[in-house]
Amino acid sequence: MATNLLRIDCSGMRCPQPVLKLAVETAETPAGTVVEISGDCPTFEKDIRTFCERRRKTLLAVRADGLKTVILIQY
Repeated sequence: MATNLLRIDCSGMRCPQPVLKLAVETAETPAGTVVEISGDCPTFEKDIRTFCERRRKTLLAVRADGLKTVILIQY
């Protein structure tokens, strides 16, 4: 079974915009989907970790990609 992948780029956005965009774009995301979200806000990683904890989503990986941080989330 293939895993769906949803990519969301939040470059240039500042808190709370990345979390709001993630919430809106994943509102009807089916279970099993992996969401790759990237951003360059100073609080990006902390904000996405908090989102995952509150929504009970699994944070799979966090990696630096140049000036951006890329986070993978399992829905």
